[in-house]
Amino acid sequence: MKYTGINLIRELSLCFGPSGCEDAVRTLITEQIKGDCDRFTVDNAGNLIAVIRGRGHDYDPENPRRLMLSAHMDEVGFMITAITEEGYLKFGTVGGIDPRVMCGRHVQVGDDKHRVHGVIASKAIHLQTPEERAKTTPVKNMYIDIGARDAEDAKKYVSVGDYVVFDSDFVTFGKDETRMKGKALDDRAGCAMLIEIMRDLRKSPCDLPFDVCFAFTTCEEVGISGANVAAFEIKPDTAIILEATAVNDLPGAGRNFVSKQGEGGTLSLCDRGTIYDMGFIDYARQTAEENGLKVQLKQAFTGGTDAAHIQRSLTGVRVLGLSLPTRYIHSASNVALYEDFEQTYRLVVAMIRNWKLD
Repeated sequence: MKYTGINLIRELSLCFGPSGCEDAVRTLITEQIKGDCDRFTVDNAGNLIAVIRGRGHDYDPENPRRLMLSAHMDEVGFMITAITEEGYLKFGTVGGIDPRVMCGRHVQVGDDKHRVHGVIASKAIHLQTPEERAKTTPVKNMYIDIGARDAEDAKKYVSVGDYVVFDSDFVTFGKDETRMKGKALDDRAGCAMLIEIMRDLRKSPCDLPFDVCFAFTTCEEVGISGANVAAFEIKPDTAIILEATAVNDLPGAGRNFVSKQGEGGTLSLCDRGTIYDMGFIDYARQTAEENGLKVQLKQAFTGGTDAAHIQRSLTGVRVLGLSLPTRYIHSASNVALYEDFEQTYRLVVAMIRNWKLD
C-alpha cells in the first residue's frame, strides 16, 4: 500500500529502526518508492539509494552531474548489555538520549522481526534518598522490566545485544489536527520528504540536466553514518541533507530560538561538523521567496548531520542543510507541524525544477 502525507510519516515513525537495525524502515521505503525512480540499490552499509536520471539537451549521460538528497533511516534507541538474576535487562544508549526522558517509558525489545514489550524503570521515588531525588537517575541505575520471573525466563525472549526503541503512538493534535507527535521524526520525516520529492519529480517529469540521487542512510545517530559510503558511491556535485532540528520555543526561552515552528524549514549556517555553502543557502532563500514558501535560518550552531560526511567525501561537495523544526527531539514524543513538512519538501522540489545554482 502506498502512503502519502501524514499517513506516510506515521508509518515511517512507527517502524522499528535504531542505528544498525534499519531493515524494517528500508523495507517500507522500498515498497513506497517502487515505480517512482529509474533504479534503486542497497549498498554494503545498508543505505538505500534511488536514482531519477536527468534528461534534456544539457544532460550528459556519459558524465552526468549529480544532486544527492539525503535523510537517515535510523532512530535513537538502546541495546541490552546484561540480564540480571531477577530477569531485568540492563542497557546502554544508542545515540544521544537525555536520561530524564527515559524512566517510565514503554519500549520494544528485540529486532525488526521479533519484539517484546517492556518498561524502563528505576528505584521508586519512595525508596530514594534525598540525595538521589535531587539528581537525574543515571542510565547505569535503570533497567528494563519485560515481566520475566528470572534470568532464565527472560532469556527465552531476549538476548544481550538486542535493540530497544521507544514504543510511542503516533497522534495528531492541535488546530486542524496538523501537529504530529511520535517517535523517530528525526529523521523519518526527512525520509518521507525524499519519497514525496521523488513522487513529485516522477509525476511531472522535467528536463533536468543532472541525476537526482536519493540516499536513505544508516547509523547517523551514532556518528558512523552510512552517508559517507553513499557519497563515495553517488559522487555528487551538490547535496541537500533533509533533517529534523531542535526547537527552543518553551516558556522562558525568550528570543533564543534555535528555530520556530510554523515558519517552514530551517537552513543551517554552521554546526559542529559543517560550515554550509553560503551560495547554496542564498539560492534556497531566493527560491522560497520566488515561490511564496517559508524558510528560516537556524539561530544556533548546534548538533551535526550527515552533511559533514558528505561535504568531505571525494574532492568535496557543496552541501545545504534543511531541517524540520521538531520539539522534544531524541525522545519518545517528537512534535512537528505538518505545514512545516510541506513547506520544506516543496521548497526542495522548486529548487530542483528551476535549478539555478552555478
